[in-house]
Amino acid sequence: MKINPRLLRFLLTLVLATPLTNAQEPQTATPESPEVTWDQVRAVFQKRCFACHRGEQARGGLDLSSVAAIQAGATSGASVVPGKPEESLIYTLPAHLENPKMPPNGNRLPQRELDLIQQWILGGLSEKVLTPASTAMPTRQSAATRPLTRPLTPLLVKPANPGTQPALTNTLTPTSDSSDSTHPLRPQPTPVFAKPIRHQKQMITAIATSPVSSLLAVSGHEHVLLYNWSDQSLRNRLEFPEGDVFSLRFSRNGSLLLVGGGKGSESGRVVAFDTTTGERVFETGDESDVVLAADLSPDGRFLALGGPSRVVRLYDTTDGRLISEYRRHTDWILQIAFSHDGLLLASADRFGTVCVSEGQTGQHFMTLRGHTAAVSGLAWTEDSATLFSASHDGSIRARNLHSGNETQQIQPDIGKILTFERDPVGRLVCGSASSKLIILAPNGSPLATASLQDEVSHLQITQDASHVIASDATGNLVIHSMETGAQVTTLDLPLPTTHAF
Repeated sequence: MKINPRLLRFLLTLVLATPLTNAQEPQTATPESPEVTWDQVRAVFQKRCFACHRGEQARGGLDLSSVAAIQAGATSGASVVPGKPEESLIYTLPAHLENPKMPPNGNRLPQRELDLIQQWILGGLSEKVLTPASTAMPTRQSAATRPLTRPLTPLLVKPANPGTQPALTNTLTPTSDSSDSTHPLRPQPTPVFAKPIRHQKQMITAIATSPVSSLLAVSGHEHVLLYNWSDQSLRNRLEFPEGDVFSLRFSRNGSLLLVGGGKGSESGRVVAFDTTTGERVFETGDESDVVLAADLSPDGRFLALGGPSRVVRLYDTTDGRLISEYRRHTDWILQIAFSHDGLLLASADRFGTVCVSEGQTGQHFMTLRGHTAAVSGLAWTEDSATLFSASHDGSIRARNLHSGNETQQIQPDIGKILTFERDPVGRLVCGSASSKLIILAPNGSPLATASLQDEVSHLQITQDASHVIASDATGNLVIHSMETGAQVTTLDLPLPTTHAF
């Protein structure tokens, strides 16, 4: 039988072009395979495993936060055999090839992530990274090596005496109408759909006021807006692509702004911005969940952070080194504050416990109990001898840190306290779930009250103690007089635009 030459050439082409089957492919890393680097694998561990397998308290003694820790193994023995993923627990357990399957009571890891772990083991546990180390990434001179002595140029003419009630050096006037559609800060979006456009305020998750100027920081989605609260002008927009913002705190001289946040159940970080230029000064933390609270020591040397992981971590801002991490809390950490002398660090949680530690080492100093619900605010006296705490249980408690004794307990009778601040002369300001804002004298007697449209989520006292700025659950930002409690004005923020469907 005669075979058509064209048909023969076609059949040969098909045979030569047919790839090897899976059974024919060897399970080895080849020169053609892209190298899997440590930062790729670490991202998988951070997302899936760090909640249980990180640091000194890692479950089963298996710490997945570094190559050295992985090679050290767990309490039960080796966790990885270089070049042999089928004999490495860090691959076989999340791949559900043997018991106990990881994560506990969870699904098998996605195949793409398992392939990264497998190829990394086949490649010999490479420590090579494609991105900068994520423990701390200074973008220029750190807070400690660049002394925090350069004050931000004051936006008010003269700082006020904390013992007096200064006059405000601007033209703020009381108003009851906050709907100004022609405000210069509000964007005028171009319609892209034929359907009607609806403006909806975004919930404010954090605010902070500078201790030396009229700067006000307000959270947004993956960014922070810096305002001059005295004339309501927008000064800067700081991008935070790390995720949502849950914590804002200025350094003691106002030159830095700490922004903490992240992506829920995935990652958390703190970034320090220069308040004059908007540049990133340093980045710290590598959490497996969002950062809910952070503070910088008065000298700028130490940074503490905490969140849903229930761990307080203390870093040296000079080199990003982790100095200490401790698990004394049994619930989410909501508040962190250094004392004014920097010797002590207070942290408080959703259960109502307040822990006090040494500010430079993290060593345990004292545990303060008494609150029966989440702690919503911490404030130190200027001599660092007394710590005030406010709680969802409706109380404010003051404790002497020399003896640990409770020296004062105040019940403002406004219900659940959601936010709390104290000014230098001892006045206390609380915001409640009942939409009430109350200003109290140092002895706890009420001086003034006000009402917001919804529950008061956050508040801050201005640097001259003349006004209090508060946000509510619907996204309103209101300025009140500390003298009378009267509303002075509202701050109009740029609003996101959504389309009604």
